[in-house]
Amino acid sequence: MRVDIRPAIYSDIPKLVRIKLLARGENCNPDSARVDSETRYLTAFLDDKESIFVQLVDKVPISFCAVKDCSVKPFWGYAFIRDLYVLPEWQSKGFGKKLLMHTLRTMRGKGYMNAVLETSEDNNLAQRFYEKFGFVRSKAEIHSGYFTYTIDF
Repeated sequence: MRVDIRPAIYSDIPKLVRIKLLARGENCNPDSARVDSETRYLTAFLDDKESIFVQLVDKVPISFCAVKDCSVKPFWGYAFIRDLYVLPEWQSKGFGKKLLMHTLRTMRGKGYMNAVLETSEDNNLAQRFYEKFGFVRSKAEIHSGYFTYTIDF
């Protein structure tokens, strides 16, 4: 089994939308408004020259991580991990950890000293994943209804 991580390109977007929706337990009907909305969101991410890393197993995308510069006080200048999704059948096998390590290493190489992310208050699995990785829950928040986590490099 060959595992690679590379920057996303525009032709990856339909596969990334599928990964995100399946990981969230949502419908992947190509005609749905949700698919259209996520396609626009990820396209804008690439249009803005932000980073999306795609993880592939035997050349098939199984996960992705989208990260950009955080513009929200008090996290200005942090790498903001907007999305990290792994297809359900690949979860709990170390792939998310490998992708997150690659993302943080790359962002550190770009000069970032810290990273921040959010997870919904009811997503206990993600909270445990990030805490085991070394992220610490912050008292400051970016959006209500989400827990904010930070890590220093």
